Amino acid sequence: MSGGTAGARSKIQTIERAIASFESGNTVRSKTVKLVIAAFDNGIELAGDPVGDWQTARAVLQGSAELRELFDKVRLLRLLKATDALAWALLDAWDGQAAYVDAAAAVQRVLSNETLEASQQDPVPVSLMSMHKSKGKEFDAVIIAEGEHGARLLDAAWDNKRVQANRRLLRVAITRARHVVVFVRPWNAVSLTGG
Repeated sequence: MSGGTAGARSKIQTIERAIASFESGNTVRSKTVKLVIAAFDNGIELAGDPVGDWQTARAVLQGSAELRELFDKVRLLRLLKATDALAWALLDAWDGQAAYVDAAAAVQRVLSNETLEASQQDPVPVSLMSMHKSKGKEFDAVIIAEGEHGARLLDAAWDNKRVQANRRLLRVAITRARHVVVFVRPWNAVSLTGG
């Protein structure tokens, strides 16, 4: 959160005091906690799908600087490559009805483990995968290879719906690169920029 570690600790303490006030029946002053209480009172429904539930929570919990900053920081989790481990941990924390029991501790445990494991592993110099599998990952460079007789990126014979779906998939693959994207395509490939 802004202000570095000290700023984050201050915000956490403010939210913890507001939660304690709520639990003891006292007035809650924190806008963030008021938004969470309102979402609960309005019947926010979680389904036990960590990704879908995150999207639901993000859509409902708007209007607080702390929550906005949290949503921005969560995007950085992809850099730790912890998204699958987080999903499994949250599935384990799901109570089967309406809540993730002690989700913050589960997330903290996974991030600690992933950080420790990442520091002990040698980086893989090259990863080979489909564009579908690349979703959620990030690389210094991405090479997108198109086959001459199959595995086309685009084809003039496709209908508009299929062309648009492949363009979206191609966008996913391109945006996996931090620095460089290289295309390897046959001489007769359909233009990627044309109508």
